[in-house]
Amino acid sequence: MAMNFRFDGFVLDRDAFELRRGSALVAVEPLVLDLMVLLLEQPGVVVSRDALMAQVWKGRIVSDTSISTAIKLARKAVGDTGRDQKYIRTVRRRGIQWVMPLEPVESGKPVCTDTESWHADTGAQHVLYVRCVDAMNDPALRPLARATGARAASILARIPLLQIASPFDLADEVTDPRELRARFAISYLLELRLQRTENTLTADAALTETRNGLQIWAQRFETLNGPGDQEILMCKVIRRIEPRLMQAMVADMQLPGGGADARACLLKAIGLLALRGWNRATFVEATDFIERSVALEPGLALAHAYLALVKALGHRVGLLRDDDRVVPAALAAAERALDLESQDSTVLGLVGCALADVGQLERALPILYKSIEAGPQNGHAKTALGAALMMKQDYKAAAGLLAEGMACSPADSRLSVWGTALALAQLAQGDLDGALESATNACQEDDRLYLPRLALAGVHLMRNEPAETVASVRETLRTKPDLNQTETVCVLGKRLGAAIWSTAEGLAGAAH
Repeated sequence: MAMNFRFDGFVLDRDAFELRRGSALVAVEPLVLDLMVLLLEQPGVVVSRDALMAQVWKGRIVSDTSISTAIKLARKAVGDTGRDQKYIRTVRRRGIQWVMPLEPVESGKPVCTDTESWHADTGAQHVLYVRCVDAMNDPALRPLARATGARAASILARIPLLQIASPFDLADEVTDPRELRARFAISYLLELRLQRTENTLTADAALTETRNGLQIWAQRFETLNGPGDQEILMCKVIRRIEPRLMQAMVADMQLPGGGADARACLLKAIGLLALRGWNRATFVEATDFIERSVALEPGLALAHAYLALVKALGHRVGLLRDDDRVVPAALAAAERALDLESQDSTVLGLVGCALADVGQLERALPILYKSIEAGPQNGHAKTALGAALMMKQDYKAAAGLLAEGMACSPADSRLSVWGTALALAQLAQGDLDGALESATNACQEDDRLYLPRLALAGVHLMRNEPAETVASVRETLRTKPDLNQTETVCVLGKRLGAAIWSTAEGLAGAAH
Protein backbone atom coordinates (compact mmCIF):
# COMPACT_ATOMS: atom_id res chain seq x y z
CA MET A 1 0.00 0.00 0.00
CA ALA A 2 1.33 3.43 -0.94
CA MET A 3 2.13 5.72 1.95
CA ASN A 4 1.45 9.42 2.22
CA PHE A 5 3.46 11.82 4.38
CA ARG A 6 2.35 14.09 7.21
CA PHE A 7 4.64 16.80 8.58
CA ASP A 8 4.01 19.95 10.59
CA GLY A 9 0.33 20.25 9.59
CA PHE A 10 0.88 19.27 5.94
CA VAL A 11 -0.01 16.07 4.13
CA LEU A 12 1.52 15.08 0.82
CA ASP A 13 -0.90 12.62 -0.80
CA ARG A 14 0.93 10.57 -3.40
CA ASP A 15 -2.22 8.87 -4.70
CA ALA A 16 -4.02 12.15 -5.37
CA PHE A 17 -0.65 13.77 -6.21
CA GLU A 18 -1.35 16.86 -4.14
CA LEU A 19 -0.11 18.74 -1.10
CA ARG A 20 -2.60 19.88 1.54
CA ARG A 21 -2.39 21.97 4.65
CA GLY A 22 -5.37 20.91 6.69
CA SER A 23 -8.35 21.16 4.33
CA ALA A 24 -6.62 23.63 2.00
CA LEU A 25 -4.99 22.53 -1.23
CA VAL A 26 -1.53 24.02 -1.76
CA ALA A 27 -0.80 24.81 -5.39
CA VAL A 28 2.39 22.98 -6.42
CA GLU A 29 3.71 22.15 -9.88
CA PRO A 30 3.97 18.39 -10.66
CA LEU A 31 7.75 18.50 -11.05
CA VAL A 32 8.11 20.24 -7.67
CA LEU A 33 5.91 17.58 -6.07
CA ASP A 34 8.18 14.92 -7.59
CA LEU A 35 11.15 16.65 -5.95
CA MET A 36 9.39 16.76 -2.58
CA VAL A 37 8.41 13.09 -2.77
CA LEU A 38 12.04 12.16 -3.52
CA LEU A 39 13.21 14.00 -0.40
CA LEU A 40 10.38 12.72 1.82
CA GLU A 41 11.07 9.11 0.83
CA GLN A 42 14.55 9.43 2.37
CA PRO A 43 14.44 12.04 5.16
CA GLY A 44 17.83 13.14 6.36
CA VAL A 45 19.61 11.79 3.29
CA VAL A 46 21.57 14.36 1.29
CA VAL A 47 20.41 14.23 -2.35
CA SER A 48 22.90 15.56 -4.87
CA ARG A 49 22.03 17.63 -7.94
CA ASP A 50 23.04 14.72 -10.15
CA ALA A 51 20.54 12.52 -8.29
CA LEU A 52 17.86 15.18 -8.71
CA MET A 53 18.46 15.30 -12.47
CA ALA A 54 18.39 11.52 -12.70
CA GLN A 55 15.20 10.98 -10.69
CA VAL A 56 13.16 14.19 -10.99
CA TRP A 57 14.17 15.28 -14.49
CA LYS A 58 14.56 11.63 -15.67
CA GLY A 59 18.14 12.12 -16.79
CA ARG A 60 17.55 15.27 -18.84
CA ILE A 61 20.33 17.84 -18.59
CA VAL A 62 18.96 20.96 -16.95
CA SER A 63 20.62 24.14 -15.75
CA ASP A 64 21.53 24.90 -12.15
CA THR A 65 18.98 27.74 -12.37
CA SER A 66 16.16 25.28 -13.16
CA ILE A 67 17.10 23.09 -10.22
CA SER A 68 17.44 26.06 -7.87
CA THR A 69 14.02 27.34 -8.99
CA ALA A 70 12.39 23.96 -8.29
CA ILE A 71 13.95 23.86 -4.82
CA LYS A 72 12.80 27.42 -4.15
CA LEU A 73 9.23 26.53 -5.21
CA ALA A 74 9.26 23.44 -2.97
CA ARG A 75 10.31 25.62 -0.05
CA LYS A 76 7.66 28.21 -0.91
CA ALA A 77 4.92 25.54 -0.91
CA VAL A 78 5.56 24.77 2.76
CA GLY A 79 6.41 28.33 3.84
CA ASP A 80 10.15 27.67 4.04
CA THR A 81 12.93 30.00 2.87
CA GLY A 82 16.52 29.56 1.85
CA ARG A 83 17.46 31.40 5.04
CA ASP A 84 15.30 29.51 7.56
CA GLN A 85 15.56 26.01 6.01
CA LYS A 86 13.02 24.52 8.40
CA TYR A 87 12.10 21.74 5.96
CA ILE A 88 14.67 21.56 3.16
CA ARG A 89 18.29 22.09 4.16
CA THR A 90 21.08 22.92 1.74
CA VAL A 91 24.31 21.07 2.43
CA ARG A 92 26.99 23.14 0.76
CA ARG A 93 28.65 21.47 -2.25
CA ARG A 94 26.74 18.21 -1.57
CA GLY A 95 23.03 18.74 -2.18
CA ILE A 96 19.79 19.07 -0.19
CA GLN A 97 18.05 17.02 2.48
CA TRP A 98 14.64 16.86 4.20
CA VAL A 99 15.09 17.77 7.89
CA MET A 100 11.53 18.16 9.28
CA PRO A 101 10.40 15.08 11.26
CA LEU A 102 7.52 13.40 9.47
CA GLU A 103 4.89 10.80 10.13
CA PRO A 104 3.73 8.45 7.35
CA VAL A 105 -0.03 8.22 6.86
CA GLU A 106 -1.66 5.39 4.94
CA SER A 107 -3.39 6.52 1.76
CA GLY A 108 -7.17 6.42 1.88
CA LYS A 109 -7.31 7.31 5.57
CA PRO A 110 -8.60 10.71 6.68
CA VAL A 111 -5.89 13.26 7.01
CA CYS A 112 -7.39 14.52 10.21
CA THR A 113 -10.30 13.53 12.42
CA ASP A 114 -10.44 16.09 15.21
CA THR A 115 -11.31 19.74 15.32
CA GLU A 116 -8.07 20.88 16.97
CA SER A 117 -5.85 19.48 14.24
CA TRP A 118 -7.82 21.15 11.48
CA HIS A 119 -7.55 24.51 13.24
CA ALA A 120 -3.87 24.02 13.90
CA ASP A 121 -3.27 23.29 10.23
CA THR A 122 -5.08 26.23 8.68
CA GLY A 123 -4.64 28.90 11.32
CA ALA A 124 -6.38 32.17 10.48
CA GLN A 125 -6.26 31.73 6.71
CA HIS A 126 -9.30 32.36 4.52
CA VAL A 127 -10.33 28.95 3.18
CA LEU A 128 -12.97 28.34 0.50
CA TYR A 129 -14.65 25.01 -0.13
CA VAL A 130 -16.37 24.42 -3.48
CA ARG A 131 -19.20 21.91 -3.56
CA CYS A 132 -20.68 21.16 -6.99
CA VAL A 133 -23.63 18.80 -7.51
CA ASP A 134 -26.13 17.96 -10.23
CA ALA A 135 -29.50 19.46 -9.32
CA MET A 136 -31.59 16.67 -10.85
CA ASN A 137 -29.53 13.81 -9.40
CA ASP A 138 -28.74 12.74 -12.95
CA PRO A 139 -25.88 10.21 -13.05
CA ALA A 140 -24.90 11.51 -16.48
CA LEU A 141 -24.23 14.95 -14.98
CA ARG A 142 -22.04 13.77 -12.11
CA PRO A 143 -18.76 13.76 -14.08
CA LEU A 144 -19.61 17.27 -15.32
CA ALA A 145 -20.33 18.39 -11.75
CA ARG A 146 -16.99 17.05 -10.53
CA ALA A 147 -15.15 18.67 -13.42
CA THR A 148 -16.98 21.98 -12.94
CA GLY A 149 -16.20 22.06 -9.22
CA ALA A 150 -12.53 21.37 -9.89
CA ARG A 151 -12.45 24.05 -12.60
CA ALA A 152 -14.09 26.63 -10.33
CA ALA A 153 -11.59 25.86 -7.56
CA SER A 154 -8.71 26.14 -10.01
CA ILE A 155 -9.76 29.59 -11.24
CA LEU A 156 -10.59 30.92 -7.77
CA ALA A 157 -7.11 29.91 -6.57
CA ARG A 158 -5.87 33.09 -8.30
CA ILE A 159 -7.45 35.26 -5.57
CA PRO A 160 -4.60 36.59 -3.42
CA LEU A 161 -4.47 35.31 0.18
CA LEU A 162 -7.32 32.81 -0.34
CA GLN A 163 -6.76 29.08 0.10
CA ILE A 164 -8.91 26.53 -1.72
CA ALA A 165 -9.79 23.33 0.13
CA SER A 166 -9.56 20.17 -1.93
CA PRO A 167 -12.75 18.03 -2.01
CA PHE A 168 -13.14 15.35 0.64
CA ASP A 169 -16.07 13.17 1.66
CA LEU A 170 -16.33 14.37 5.26
CA ALA A 171 -16.95 17.96 4.14
CA ASP A 172 -19.44 16.91 1.46
CA GLU A 173 -21.53 15.15 4.11
CA VAL A 174 -21.84 18.27 6.31
CA THR A 175 -25.09 20.19 5.80
CA ASP A 176 -24.60 22.94 8.42
CA PRO A 177 -22.03 25.51 7.18
CA ARG A 178 -21.13 26.37 10.78
CA GLU A 179 -20.00 22.80 11.28
CA LEU A 180 -17.64 23.20 8.31
CA ARG A 181 -15.96 26.04 10.19
CA ALA A 182 -15.92 24.28 13.55
CA ARG A 183 -14.56 20.97 12.28
CA PHE A 184 -12.47 21.91 9.27
CA ALA A 185 -11.70 25.67 9.59
CA ILE A 186 -13.45 26.37 6.28
CA SER A 187 -14.35 30.07 6.00
CA TYR A 188 -16.65 30.11 2.96
CA LEU A 189 -18.73 27.58 1.08
CA LEU A 190 -19.47 28.01 -2.62
CA GLU A 191 -22.25 25.67 -3.78
CA LEU A 192 -22.95 25.13 -7.47
CA ARG A 193 -26.02 23.19 -8.56
CA LEU A 194 -25.85 22.23 -12.22
CA GLN A 195 -28.74 21.40 -14.50
CA ARG A 196 -28.65 20.66 -18.21
CA THR A 197 -31.77 20.94 -20.32
CA GLU A 198 -32.17 20.43 -24.04
CA ASN A 199 -30.89 23.92 -24.84
CA THR A 200 -29.05 25.29 -21.80
CA LEU A 201 -26.55 24.55 -19.06
CA THR A 202 -27.57 26.24 -15.80
CA ALA A 203 -25.74 26.82 -12.52
CA ASP A 204 -27.40 28.05 -9.34
CA ALA A 205 -24.51 29.52 -7.34
CA ALA A 206 -24.61 30.43 -3.65
CA LEU A 207 -21.87 31.74 -1.34
CA THR A 208 -22.19 31.17 2.42
CA GLU A 209 -19.98 32.49 5.20
CA THR A 210 -19.55 29.76 7.76
CA ARG A 211 -19.08 31.93 10.87
CA ASN A 212 -22.84 32.45 11.20
CA GLY A 213 -24.02 30.13 8.44
CA LEU A 214 -25.48 33.02 6.44
CA GLN A 215 -25.84 33.01 2.68
CA ILE A 216 -24.28 36.26 1.47
CA TRP A 217 -24.80 35.93 -2.28
CA ALA A 218 -26.76 33.83 -4.74
CA GLN A 219 -27.41 34.04 -8.47
CA ARG A 220 -28.46 31.87 -11.39
CA PHE A 221 -26.32 31.64 -14.51
CA GLU A 222 -26.99 29.91 -17.79
CA THR A 223 -25.48 29.47 -21.21
CA LEU A 224 -26.48 27.71 -24.39
CA ASN A 225 -25.43 24.10 -24.82
CA GLY A 226 -22.51 23.79 -27.15
CA PRO A 227 -18.73 23.59 -27.37
CA GLY A 228 -17.05 25.15 -24.34
CA ASP A 229 -20.34 25.78 -22.51
CA GLN A 230 -18.86 24.68 -19.18
CA GLU A 231 -15.99 27.16 -19.47
CA ILE A 232 -18.36 29.97 -20.51
CA LEU A 233 -20.59 29.23 -17.54
CA MET A 234 -17.62 29.19 -15.16
CA CYS A 235 -16.39 32.57 -16.38
CA LYS A 236 -19.83 34.05 -15.74
CA VAL A 237 -19.93 32.63 -12.21
CA ILE A 238 -16.35 33.46 -11.26
CA ARG A 239 -16.52 37.07 -12.46
CA ARG A 240 -19.41 37.68 -10.06
CA ILE A 241 -18.20 35.57 -7.16
CA GLU A 242 -14.73 37.14 -6.85
CA PRO A 243 -15.91 40.59 -5.67
CA ARG A 244 -18.29 38.94 -3.18
CA LEU A 245 -15.48 36.79 -1.81
CA MET A 246 -13.22 39.81 -1.53
CA GLN A 247 -15.93 41.72 0.33
CA ALA A 248 -16.37 38.83 2.74
CA MET A 249 -12.62 38.45 3.33
CA VAL A 250 -12.20 42.18 4.02
CA ALA A 251 -15.25 42.15 6.33
CA ASP A 252 -13.71 39.27 8.31
CA MET A 253 -10.65 41.43 8.90
CA GLN A 254 -12.83 44.07 10.58
CA LEU A 255 -14.09 41.62 13.21
CA PRO A 256 -12.46 41.26 16.66
CA GLY A 257 -9.47 38.99 16.23
CA GLY A 258 -9.40 39.68 12.50
CA GLY A 259 -5.76 40.58 12.79
CA ALA A 260 -3.51 43.45 11.79
CA ASP A 261 -0.61 41.42 10.43
CA ALA A 262 1.07 41.93 7.07
CA ARG A 263 -1.40 39.82 5.12
CA ALA A 264 -4.40 41.49 6.75
CA CYS A 265 -3.03 44.91 5.77
CA LEU A 266 -2.39 43.73 2.22
CA LEU A 267 -5.86 42.23 1.94
CA LYS A 268 -7.41 45.52 3.05
CA ALA A 269 -5.44 47.34 0.35
CA ILE A 270 -6.47 44.86 -2.35
CA GLY A 271 -10.07 45.17 -1.23
CA LEU A 272 -9.92 48.96 -1.41
CA LEU A 273 -8.61 48.88 -4.98
CA ALA A 274 -11.11 46.28 -6.12
CA LEU A 275 -14.23 47.45 -4.32
CA ARG A 276 -13.99 51.21 -3.82
CA GLY A 277 -12.68 52.28 -7.18
CA TRP A 278 -9.42 53.71 -8.49
CA ASN A 279 -9.38 57.29 -7.29
CA ARG A 280 -6.90 59.43 -5.38
CA ALA A 281 -8.33 58.75 -1.93
CA THR A 282 -8.35 54.99 -2.55
CA PHE A 283 -4.80 54.96 -3.89
CA VAL A 284 -3.45 56.97 -0.96
CA GLU A 285 -5.19 54.73 1.60
CA ALA A 286 -4.23 51.52 -0.22
CA THR A 287 -0.61 52.66 -0.45
CA ASP A 288 -0.55 53.23 3.30
CA PHE A 289 -1.87 49.71 4.01
CA ILE A 290 0.61 48.12 1.59
CA GLU A 291 3.55 50.00 3.10
CA ARG A 292 2.44 48.73 6.53
CA SER A 293 2.33 45.21 5.11
CA VAL A 294 5.87 45.52 3.74
CA ALA A 295 7.12 46.85 7.08
CA LEU A 296 5.51 43.96 8.98
CA GLU A 297 6.68 41.22 6.60
CA PRO A 298 9.54 42.38 4.35
CA GLY A 299 9.73 38.98 2.66
CA LEU A 300 6.15 39.05 1.32
CA ALA A 301 6.65 39.33 -2.45
CA LEU A 302 2.99 40.03 -3.17
CA ALA A 303 3.06 43.16 -0.98
CA HIS A 304 6.08 44.55 -2.83
CA ALA A 305 4.40 43.80 -6.18
CA TYR A 306 1.22 45.64 -5.21
CA LEU A 307 3.28 48.55 -3.89
CA ALA A 308 5.05 48.79 -7.25
CA LEU A 309 1.70 48.75 -9.06
CA VAL A 310 -0.10 51.42 -7.04
CA LYS A 311 2.85 53.78 -7.09
CA ALA A 312 3.58 53.31 -10.81
CA LEU A 313 -0.02 53.47 -11.97
CA GLY A 314 -0.88 56.22 -9.50
CA HIS A 315 2.01 58.27 -10.87
CA ARG A 316 1.07 57.65 -14.50
CA VAL A 317 -2.57 58.69 -14.25
CA GLY A 318 -2.19 61.36 -11.57
CA LEU A 319 -3.81 59.52 -8.66
CA LEU A 320 -0.76 59.95 -6.44
CA ARG A 321 1.13 63.18 -5.83
CA ASP A 322 3.74 63.66 -8.52
CA ASP A 323 7.09 63.99 -6.80
CA ASP A 324 10.58 62.66 -7.33
CA ARG A 325 10.09 59.76 -4.93
CA VAL A 326 7.17 57.92 -6.53
CA VAL A 327 8.87 56.34 -9.55
CA PRO A 328 12.08 55.29 -7.73
CA ALA A 329 9.92 53.75 -4.98
CA ALA A 330 7.88 51.86 -7.60
CA LEU A 331 11.03 50.53 -9.27
CA ALA A 332 12.58 49.51 -5.95
CA ALA A 333 9.39 47.65 -4.97
CA ALA A 334 9.28 45.90 -8.36
CA GLU A 335 12.90 44.76 -8.05
CA ARG A 336 12.32 43.50 -4.51
CA ALA A 337 9.22 41.56 -5.58
CA LEU A 338 11.19 39.83 -8.36
CA ASP A 339 14.05 39.05 -5.98
CA LEU A 340 11.60 37.33 -3.66
CA GLU A 341 9.41 35.60 -6.28
CA SER A 342 10.13 35.26 -9.98
CA GLN A 343 7.71 32.46 -10.90
CA ASP A 344 4.31 33.46 -9.48
CA SER A 345 1.83 34.67 -12.12
CA THR A 346 0.20 37.29 -9.89
CA VAL A 347 3.49 38.82 -8.79
CA LEU A 348 4.82 38.86 -12.35
CA GLY A 349 1.62 40.46 -13.69
CA LEU A 350 1.69 43.24 -11.12
CA VAL A 351 5.40 43.92 -11.60
CA GLY A 352 5.12 43.87 -15.40
CA CYS A 353 2.26 46.35 -15.27
CA ALA A 354 4.23 48.63 -12.94
CA LEU A 355 7.32 48.58 -15.16
CA ALA A 356 5.25 49.43 -18.23
CA ASP A 357 3.60 52.32 -16.38
CA VAL A 358 6.96 53.89 -15.53
CA GLY A 359 8.18 53.57 -19.12
CA GLN A 360 10.31 50.40 -18.94
CA LEU A 361 8.30 48.79 -21.72
CA GLU A 362 10.90 46.43 -23.18
CA ARG A 363 11.57 44.94 -19.77
CA ALA A 364 7.88 44.75 -18.92
CA LEU A 365 6.78 42.78 -22.00
CA PRO A 366 8.64 39.48 -21.36
CA ILE A 367 7.59 39.58 -17.70
CA LEU A 368 3.93 39.95 -18.72
CA TYR A 369 4.19 37.14 -21.27
CA LYS A 370 5.74 34.92 -18.59
CA SER A 371 2.94 35.85 -16.19
CA ILE A 372 0.28 34.75 -18.67
CA GLU A 373 2.15 31.53 -19.43
CA ALA A 374 2.26 30.75 -15.71
CA GLY A 375 -1.40 31.72 -15.16
CA PRO A 376 -3.62 31.66 -18.26
CA GLN A 377 -6.55 32.95 -16.17
CA ASN A 378 -4.63 36.03 -15.01
CA GLY A 379 -6.89 38.74 -16.43
CA HIS A 380 -4.80 41.52 -14.93
CA ALA A 381 -1.68 40.35 -16.78
CA LYS A 382 -3.58 40.13 -20.07
CA THR A 383 -5.02 43.61 -19.73
CA ALA A 384 -1.64 44.97 -18.63
CA LEU A 385 -0.03 43.36 -21.68
CA GLY A 386 -2.74 44.87 -23.86
CA ALA A 387 -2.10 48.31 -22.41
CA ALA A 388 1.64 47.84 -22.94
CA LEU A 389 1.12 46.88 -26.59
CA MET A 390 -0.85 50.10 -27.05
CA MET A 391 2.34 51.96 -26.22
CA LYS A 392 3.93 50.13 -29.15
CA GLN A 393 0.93 51.14 -31.28
CA ASP A 394 -0.09 47.52 -31.86
CA TYR A 395 -3.73 48.44 -31.34
CA LYS A 396 -5.29 45.31 -32.83
CA ALA A 397 -3.36 42.93 -30.56
CA ALA A 398 -3.93 45.30 -27.64
CA ALA A 399 -7.71 45.33 -28.12
CA GLY A 400 -7.80 41.53 -28.35
CA LEU A 401 -5.84 41.06 -25.13
CA LEU A 402 -7.84 43.70 -23.28
CA ALA A 403 -11.14 42.09 -24.27
CA GLU A 404 -9.85 38.63 -23.39
CA GLY A 405 -8.49 39.80 -20.05
CA MET A 406 -11.73 41.55 -19.14
CA ALA A 407 -13.75 38.43 -20.00
CA CYS A 408 -11.93 36.39 -17.34
CA SER A 409 -11.55 39.18 -14.76
CA PRO A 410 -13.64 39.95 -11.67
CA ALA A 411 -16.65 42.18 -12.27
CA ASP A 412 -15.44 44.98 -10.00
CA SER A 413 -14.20 48.55 -10.38
CA ARG A 414 -11.01 47.46 -12.16
CA LEU A 415 -13.13 46.93 -15.26
CA SER A 416 -13.45 50.70 -15.44
CA VAL A 417 -9.70 51.11 -15.99
CA TRP A 418 -9.40 48.23 -18.42
CA GLY A 419 -12.53 49.30 -20.28
CA THR A 420 -10.94 52.71 -20.74
CA ALA A 421 -7.87 51.12 -22.32
CA LEU A 422 -10.07 48.99 -24.60
CA ALA A 423 -12.03 52.06 -25.72
CA LEU A 424 -8.79 53.87 -26.57
CA ALA A 425 -7.47 50.87 -28.52
CA GLN A 426 -10.71 50.71 -30.50
CA LEU A 427 -10.61 54.46 -31.06
CA ALA A 428 -7.07 54.20 -32.45
CA GLN A 429 -8.33 51.60 -34.95
CA GLY A 430 -11.22 53.82 -36.06
CA ASP A 431 -13.86 51.61 -34.44
CA LEU A 432 -15.95 54.51 -33.11
CA ASP A 433 -19.02 52.43 -32.30
CA GLY A 434 -16.99 49.88 -30.33
CA ALA A 435 -15.09 52.65 -28.55
CA LEU A 436 -18.35 54.37 -27.58
CA GLU A 437 -19.77 51.15 -26.12
CA SER A 438 -16.57 50.30 -24.21
CA ALA A 439 -16.14 53.83 -22.78
CA THR A 440 -19.80 54.00 -21.76
CA ASN A 441 -19.60 50.65 -20.00
CA ALA A 442 -16.35 51.68 -18.29
CA CYS A 443 -18.05 54.81 -16.89
CA GLN A 444 -20.79 52.64 -15.40
CA GLU A 445 -18.27 50.46 -13.55
CA ASP A 446 -16.89 53.30 -11.39
CA ASP A 447 -18.64 56.59 -10.65
CA ARG A 448 -15.53 58.31 -9.28
CA LEU A 449 -12.82 57.53 -11.84
CA TYR A 450 -12.00 60.22 -14.38
CA LEU A 451 -10.26 58.00 -16.95
CA PRO A 452 -13.32 56.48 -18.69
CA ARG A 453 -15.06 59.87 -18.80
CA LEU A 454 -12.02 61.42 -20.43
CA ALA A 455 -11.93 58.58 -22.95
CA LEU A 456 -15.65 59.03 -23.59
CA ALA A 457 -15.11 62.73 -24.25
CA GLY A 458 -12.48 61.83 -26.83
CA VAL A 459 -14.81 59.33 -28.50
CA HIS A 460 -17.63 61.89 -28.72
CA LEU A 461 -15.26 64.46 -30.19
CA MET A 462 -14.12 61.99 -32.86
CA ARG A 463 -17.79 61.24 -33.60
CA ASN A 464 -18.43 64.97 -34.05
CA GLU A 465 -20.88 65.14 -31.15
CA PRO A 466 -20.11 68.50 -29.49
CA ALA A 467 -22.85 68.50 -26.85
CA GLU A 468 -21.93 65.00 -25.68
CA THR A 469 -18.24 65.97 -25.71
CA VAL A 470 -18.88 68.92 -23.38
CA ALA A 471 -21.03 66.78 -21.08
CA SER A 472 -18.28 64.13 -20.83
CA VAL A 473 -15.60 66.74 -20.14
CA ARG A 474 -17.79 68.20 -17.41
CA GLU A 475 -18.13 64.71 -15.89
CA THR A 476 -14.36 64.29 -16.12
CA LEU A 477 -13.84 67.49 -14.14
CA ARG A 478 -16.41 66.37 -11.60
CA THR A 479 -14.38 63.26 -10.87
CA LYS A 480 -11.00 65.02 -11.12
CA PRO A 481 -11.26 68.78 -10.53
CA ASP A 482 -7.47 69.20 -10.70
CA LEU A 483 -7.16 67.62 -14.15
CA ASN A 484 -4.20 69.05 -16.05
CA GLN A 485 -3.05 69.10 -19.65
CA THR A 486 -0.27 66.56 -19.12
CA GLU A 487 -2.72 63.97 -17.78
CA THR A 488 -5.17 64.66 -20.60
CA VAL A 489 -2.50 64.20 -23.28
CA CYS A 490 -1.11 61.12 -21.52
CA VAL A 491 -4.51 59.40 -21.82
CA LEU A 492 -5.71 60.66 -25.21
CA GLY A 493 -2.54 61.48 -27.13
CA LYS A 494 -1.29 64.87 -28.31
CA ARG A 495 -3.92 65.93 -30.84
CA LEU A 496 -7.03 64.60 -29.21
CA GLY A 497 -5.75 65.47 -25.75
CA ALA A 498 -5.07 69.08 -26.77
CA ALA A 499 -8.60 69.46 -28.19
CA ILE A 500 -10.23 68.01 -25.07
CA TRP A 501 -8.03 70.13 -22.82
CA SER A 502 -9.16 73.21 -24.69
CA THR A 503 -12.77 72.28 -23.91
CA ALA A 504 -11.87 71.69 -20.27
CA GLU A 505 -10.22 75.10 -20.04
CA GLY A 506 -13.29 76.71 -21.57
CA LEU A 507 -15.54 75.07 -18.99
CA ALA A 508 -13.23 76.10 -16.16
CA GLY A 509 -13.15 79.70 -17.47
CA ALA A 510 -16.94 79.81 -17.75
CA ALA A 511 -17.26 78.58 -14.17
CA HIS A 512 -15.22 81.55 -12.98
